[in-house]
Amino acid sequence: MWNEHLGYVLTCPSNLGTGLRGGVHVKIPHLSKHEKFEEILKRTRLQKRGTGGVDTKAVGSVYDISNADRLGFSEVEQVQMVVDGVKLMIEMEKRLEKGKSIDDLMPAQK
Repeated sequence: MWNEHLGYVLTCPSNLGTGLRGGVHVKIPHLSKHEKFEEILKRTRLQKRGTGGVDTKAVGSVYDISNADRLGFSEVEQVQMVVDGVKLMIEMEKRLEKGKSIDDLMPAQK
């Protein structure tokens, strides 16, 4: 499909823009069961999927965590969001392993 502004559109519409999807496989058994897991993903502008790709479930609490945005941010900003978000999730997972609260680590909306 040709568009005067976008040129040839040959990708999934969710990947318009940079088309960059930076993903990390991370094992987070405690955090993934936490009541605020979805809120954490939303606030950090990240998404989860199973390691088998779109529409797959996590196996063994291993998730593919990636940037939710494809438009509006540079490639560097998108990758940095993944790095910062996964770093935070690992810190939260370690706290939850010890039975501690993660309330003080809840991120602000990006």
